[in-house]
Amino acid sequence: MRVIAHDLNGPLTGMNLTLQACRKLASTDAMRQLLNALATDLTSATDLLEELKSLNRRDTFRMQKIDLVAEMKALIDQVQSNPRVPIFIDLVDSNEKLTIAGDISRLRRAWQNIIRNTIDTAEARKDGERVALQVSMKRSGASARIRFSDNGGGIDRRRVARLFEPFYTTKGEKNRGLGLFIARKIVIEHHGKIRVSSKKPMTRVTIDLPALP
Repeated sequence: MRVIAHDLNGPLTGMNLTLQACRKLASTDAMRQLLNALATDLTSATDLLEELKSLNRRDTFRMQKIDLVAEMKALIDQVQSNPRVPIFIDLVDSNEKLTIAGDISRLRRAWQNIIRNTIDTAEARKDGERVALQVSMKRSGASARIRFSDNGGGIDRRRVARLFEPFYTTKGEKNRGLGLFIARKIVIEHHGKIRVSSKKPMTRVTIDLPALP
């Protein structure tokens, strides 16, 4: 898997560079639309490659002390800075210091995957209404607890039990079904726990990570 992923990096990088050059030469709206569609497909291919690489990653953790509230605020600001994102994220600040130890790049991928699921849910809605995602953090015993709660419609109870299976999805062909599988892998690597609960129209993902004193 790792060898295949490495071999695919080169062509994808070359295609992205060629795409940027073509955009500079595009002279019609029709051509720009085609290039935008190509850019979307390339982004999907790149994201899939990163997720496949994550399945077998055995690199040494780059452990560091993490200010959980600050990192989550930065991630949410980054997501919300994109005007095309069809969700509204409400960060509930508990006003308490929450510090954990971990590999921030891996943890950010786990959180991004969960937020991405909510975005996919919003994009699939036919009424066009924005989905609200509430992110809350607090200390729970010896753990730092993060909750992602959305009002995207909920998930059937029979499907909730399968959400962490690789390639299982409730969102059709567009979704690859790896987001929660990889998020769970990352959380377990950090000696934490993750669970999903749903009661229409709400779905909640809860992550507990060991908190530092």
